[in-house]
Amino acid sequence: MKKLLLLLVMFPYLSKAQSEFSDRLATDFTNERTHDVIKRSYWQVLERGNLRKNINTFYRISNINGAYYLDLKVIHGGDFFVVPRNGELKLRFENGNTITLYNSEYKTTSIGDGARGWAGSGAEGVTLSYLINDNDIKKLLHNYVDRIRLYSGDGYIEKSISEHRSELLMDEVALVYYSQ
Repeated sequence: MKKLLLLLVMFPYLSKAQSEFSDRLATDFTNERTHDVIKRSYWQVLERGNLRKNINTFYRISNINGAYYLDLKVIHGGDFFVVPRNGELKLRFENGNTITLYNSEYKTTSIGDGARGWAGSGAEGVTLSYLINDNDIKKLLHNYVDRIRLYSGDGYIEKSISEHRSELLMDEVALVYYSQ
């Protein structure tokens, strides 16, 4: 009961802290050795699981030398799964249009790999990276994503995205895209 009370008291402060992160980049530097220019947003929640569908998905937007990436951390209820190289990620917009992104490498789940911070650090998960072309980045800037479908070796995992989370995704894309 004490833990629940503490969470209720701390929730407004945690929510404010997360919103303050969303207006600046987590990473903005040039690697002195490789001369790579790297800009990244903070990890944000795309959608949280529930008891019926225990899938937690986090994302960040990256710009590395002018190439844009959607990085995902996915925990699927502690289940083991594989995402093949060039595995698809479909993003459906609220207007019905879709874009398809492709995973850059073969990934299997490992303990804690889909976690952000300590939450979920004991669950099976993956960290994935999807290249976003110029047309698709512009679509992400101006359209609400309402559903994602991640293809794995066993089929696909599908999640609906709330309007609030979709709006935050658009903000993160804009933050990285316009930070020249």
